[in-house]
This record gives sequence, C-alpha cells and structure tokens, in this order.
Amino acid sequence: MRDQKSEEVVAYRINVNGIVQGVGYRPFVYRVATELGLNGFVLNSGSGVIVEIEGRHEDCLRFIERIKEEKPPRAVVKTLSYEEVPAKGYVGFRVEQTISEEVETLCPPDVAVCQDCLNELFTPSNRRHLYPFINCINCGPRFTILEKLPYDRINTTMRVFKMCRECEREYSDPLNRRFKAEPNACWECGPRVKLYRNGKPLKVADPISEAARLINEGFIVAVKGYGGFHLACDATRRDTVLELRRRKKRGNKPFAIMVKNIEEAEKIVELNDSERKWLLHYSAPIILARRREPNPVVEEVAPGMRYLGVFLPYTPIHHILMRKVKPPAIVLTSGNVSEEPIIFRDKEAFEKLGEMADYVLTYNRRIVNFADDSVGFVQDGVLRLVRRSRGFVPEPVEVDMDIDGVLAMGADLNNTFSIVKKGRVFISQYMGDLENIFIRKRYVEAIRGLQLLLNLDYNTVAYDPHPAYYSSQIGFSLKGRKIPVQHHYAHVLSAMAENRILKQDALGIAFDGTGYGDDGSLWGSELIVVRDGEYFRRGHLKYVPMPGGEKAVTEPARMAFSYLYDALGDDALKIDIGISDKTKAILRNMIAKRINTPLTCGLGRLFDAVSALLRICLKRTFEGEPAMMLEMVATGDVDGSYPFNIIGGNEYIVDTAPIITSMVEDLKKNVPVGRISMRFHETVARFTIELVEAIRLEEDVRNIVLSGGVFQNRILSSRIKRLMEERGLKVFFNNLVPTNDGGISLGQAVAVGFRAGG
Repeated sequence: MRDQKSEEVVAYRINVNGIVQGVGYRPFVYRVATELGLNGFVLNSGSGVIVEIEGRHEDCLRFIERIKEEKPPRAVVKTLSYEEVPAKGYVGFRVEQTISEEVETLCPPDVAVCQDCLNELFTPSNRRHLYPFINCINCGPRFTILEKLPYDRINTTMRVFKMCRECEREYSDPLNRRFKAEPNACWECGPRVKLYRNGKPLKVADPISEAARLINEGFIVAVKGYGGFHLACDATRRDTVLELRRRKKRGNKPFAIMVKNIEEAEKIVELNDSERKWLLHYSAPIILARRREPNPVVEEVAPGMRYLGVFLPYTPIHHILMRKVKPPAIVLTSGNVSEEPIIFRDKEAFEKLGEMADYVLTYNRRIVNFADDSVGFVQDGVLRLVRRSRGFVPEPVEVDMDIDGVLAMGADLNNTFSIVKKGRVFISQYMGDLENIFIRKRYVEAIRGLQLLLNLDYNTVAYDPHPAYYSSQIGFSLKGRKIPVQHHYAHVLSAMAENRILKQDALGIAFDGTGYGDDGSLWGSELIVVRDGEYFRRGHLKYVPMPGGEKAVTEPARMAFSYLYDALGDDALKIDIGISDKTKAILRNMIAKRINTPLTCGLGRLFDAVSALLRICLKRTFEGEPAMMLEMVATGDVDGSYPFNIIGGNEYIVDTAPIITSMVEDLKKNVPVGRISMRFHETVARFTIELVEAIRLEEDVRNIVLSGGVFQNRILSSRIKRLMEERGLKVFFNNLVPTNDGGISLGQAVAVGFRAGG
C-alpha cells in the first residue's frame, strides 16, 4: 500500500542563488519539472532563480533532490533553500518573466564558445554556418555585454538587435539549447563584422577571411574579442613581431600566442594533463607552458623565456580566423599602447590602434565591461593565475566572515579593486599600473560600473598606506570611512581567504619587490604571524639602500651595487656590473651620504641585484624582468647553496652579505651563471625554511601561507613547498587569486572584516 502523503498534492517554493542566470538554469529546471510531471513556474529574480512546483509529494521531493545533485555545466549554485507553501492549482509548468527586486544574484563570466556551437559553426548546411556571433545558453559573452542584473537581453548590449522569427522561436522554446540565451542571433538579425583601414570600412565579402589573408602577408590586424581589442600578427615572422614591438613600445615583455586547437598547441609547447585541461577550459585562460625546441614561433615573441603564453580560440571570430590563417600560431596581444589600458571602444580603436595596426577587424555589438585575457601557469596540477580577468570575473570569492559594504582599492601595480557584499568579495577585472593616467580614469569608471552591474554599495574604503599610491589618493576622494591596510598583511590575508583558513593561525611569508612598511621603509621579505586577525612581523632581510629610489627598480645594476657595497665596502667599486666607474662612484656617494636612498628589504630587489650582478639583465623593460630572466637561466640540479647569517631577536634578520660575497667568488672562478642562479634560488629557499622553523616553533603554528609576486617564480615556490612539506607543514598559495598585487584588494577587504569583528 502506497504512503498516503506521497500521493497528496503539495507545493514548494525554491530559491536558488549563485551563478544561475545566463547559464541555462531555467531550461534545466523546466526539463526536470516536466519529466516529473510537476506544475508551476521558474523565473529569474534579483536574488537568483525562483521555482514553484506543485504535484505529488514524492515527485516534489525527487525534484528537489535532482536540482541539488544536478546542474547545467556553467552554473554555480551557492545556496538552495525551499519551503512548503499552499498549492495554487497551477496547470503545466512555465518559464515566466523576470521579477524586479533588490539584486542579490551573481553575474556569470564570459564563456568560450562550446562544442555544440562549434559543430554548427562549421557545418555548411547549418543556418549559422560561419556566423561570427554564434552562441547558446552554455557559451558566449556575459559579463562584457551586461549593463546590470538581472541577466536579461534588455540589460545587455544585444537589446538593439531584434531577433528574427527563427531566433525568437529558439529563444522561446524551453527545450531548445538557445532558450533564453540572451545574446541569441543569426546572420539575419544579429551583429556583423567589418574590416577597416584608416578608420574607413573596406568593401569585402568576407572580412574575417580578408583579415586572415592580411596576417598571412605580414600585416598587423587589430581584432575585437569579447572584452576588448587584440593586436594580431604572424608569430613565425621575425620582422613582423619586431615591428609590433616597436609600434606597441613593448620592450622585451613576452607576447601571448593563439593556436588553432590543442593538437597545434602540443607541437609548440609541452603540456601535462592539467595544462591541457585548462587550455580547453571554458574560461579559456592564457597558459604559460614550456616551449618546445625547435619551435616555429620566433624567439622575439618571448625573448629569453622558457615558457610561451598560449591559448586557444574562445570566440567564434577567433575560431574562423584560426582556420584561415596559414601560420601555426599568431601573436594575439592586448590592443593597447604598452602600459595603457586595453582598448574596447571602436572610436578609441580607430584613434589609437591605427598607429599600431594596419587594419581593424571589429563588429557592431558594444562592449560594456572591458576584460583582458586571464593568464596563469600550472604548478603541482593546480592553476595559479598571474592575471585574473576574462573568464573568471566577476565571480566572487566567498569569505568566512560577516563583512559587507567595503570597497578595497588594491595596490598601484597589477591593480584590481574589490567590493564586498554579504561575505562575497567581488574582485574586479585586471586594471594595470595606476601610474598611467588613462588607467586611473578607467579604474574610476570600473568602480562605478561594477557597482551598477551588481547593485553594490560601500560605506568603508580600505587602502594601502603607501603615501604615493594613486589608488589610496583616489580612495580618499570617495565617500565612507577610510581604513589603511599594510601591503604584506594584505598579501597574506588574500591567500588565507582563498584557502578558507581565516579562522586559523598562520605564518605568512610575503615576498615581493616593495610595499610600504609600518616603519616607513620599503618592505618585501616579510614573515608575519597572523593570529585572530592581528599581524606580527617576525622576520625579514637586512635593509639596504635603493640608490635613486624608483630608478633602482628600472636600473637593477644600482641594486647590484648597493648589495655589493653592503658586503664588500669600497671593494664593490672593482666589480664589473655593466656600469661605468663614474656611475659607481656616484652611487657610493649617494649611499654614504644617504642622498635619495630609501631603505628596502624587498626580496624582489635582491633578485634584481643578482640578475644584474650576473650580467643577465642590466636594464628593466617591463615589471619583473630581471627576476624572470634570472629564473630562466637557472640550470642543472641543486648542487648546494650560499652561506647566510640569520640574526636572532624579536625580528629575525637575514644578512645577505655572505651570499653576495660567495657569488662574487663563483664569478671569479668562472662558474656558469646558470649554476650560480640555481644556487641562489636554493639559498633563498634555505634561509626561508630556517626562518620558518625558528618562528613556527616559537609561535606554535603549522599553517604556512605564501604570497607576493616572488612566488610567481616556479623554481623557488616549488622548492620552498617541498622543503616545508618534508617537515610536515601545511603550505598554502594563492591560486585563482593572483599572488602578485592583483590579489591585494581581497586581502584589504578581509582586513576590514577582522577589524569589524567579522
């Protein structure tokens, strides 16, 4: 005999929150409900998705269990709650219009074109054959075309394109893959691509094919993607790549390359399973993978680098273009003058990119929210992002504290900002270096834009206390209470927040180039204990002068001399570091008389010094170049390390003089610079582990948290991790939140939460 309750008609109201709009969640709910014979409705709301179901009690419970266990591939369910409500006698199951209420739902990131759409794109009989804006509920632009939530066509830049009858039919059919796919369009009713020369459209039948032909012939073409323009050229032509560097004022900074498919990628770079997985992932990041030799991609694409930044086509335009170009790889780099923001508006593209690109391939769908490509590398099977932007933004980081209404300004380099709402930290897309006035303007626009998009507000502003930071100056011009957050403390908190260990004690290691310290000096080799939200500095490198201040950052030979002078005194004048005797005498005088020589203990500055001492990089052309080049030349197995002194006390201090002295001796013995570099990396790992062992025993902590730009160095981070795990310590890195200053805003936001008692 069947249970009587299972047969009676009941009703439930279900609220689902998370990334559940623009990802096929309503069609999924419709399908499950109709399969179970339930009546009711599903709709988008400001808080996510609302479902009401009526039917047999048993079927209703089965429905709830299924939507708990199943979901569309791009959906992220944060919360799912339900309650029994009075039955209203619904007939059938419907997808209803969005209701207006306070926005609490999440905006999905842009998604690479899916395999179903690709199959249609390259099927000659399909009505969307080669249509450059093909998409469905599982793929396409989201964040970059959305002005505000909820995610409905009227709130996107697709609202100006009225769907044709066939597209409308698909859009209205709950069983169709394009049901409520807001960017839905076709050749008859959607956006179009055009090719321009000198700001004027060219009369060509197939603009993408023509752009491919031009790339094949050695021209540079600007191509509009989801989040902005790229500059594209043949990656196998040395003259073209050098010309792009000249026009873009790029220096030696590596370019990224795009290849047609994963098979082509395998021919150019070495890929493990995790790297392959992320290249094929719907977020479509650029992956830094080891370069194969010999290689069709010219050295000038990434001078001196073992790794190439490679990614796969993620828009239909990219896929069509890559099928038509002849070279196995094309350079596809951000469409901007070096150190300026990515260009995403057509008018600006014609004005500025005309100086860099011979042609501009664009389309008439407006981009609302710019987004550079995300960049990362895989370490121990885990993706570690260097730049978090397209494909990941604006998905929030959930933090284990009660925090709301905070705007965190970030740092000036690799800037992101964050806005917090009810324990969710919404980290912005990558901004860049705020020293550039155009990036500062974009930064202010983006703060307002993210507020509008996600219905965010703030009453507290967190900022870096560095007195010269533009981010802090802008923060002070805004409303709300102002709270300073020390730079390296923010680094450590960012990794703790991402790894969800904020409620535990930790020993944080923040290694980077610079950051304003509590004593007014420039920190950057910090070992700090975090306990109950408070931090205590317990270790760092010995301070040395920076002759010329910021000039010592762009001219690493200055830092080399400073470290040599600290170790050898006047004998430093005899060491050849690629600068004249006159310059060395001037630097000595500056240090002796303390003229424009701020003190630093930044580990990044030590890396710069060693890079210059070994004559690897004497002049920096992009941020991090000396340290990157030092890592690139390191060769061979670990065959020892250099001596160092650790001075005890409340703060342990590493005296680097023995390291420098020993390296000079190795140079005199003509030890290969690759071996010296490897020994130096091992030395840093060794003094780090000695500091950790001493401090953790005194402080009784086992969680070791590593953050800061230095940990983008694979040799060093791998070695330190291994040494710590051998000692039974728990090691945590930043992963999907950048370990560089792109993660600072997350840490700042969390610091405010601690102060508020969150």
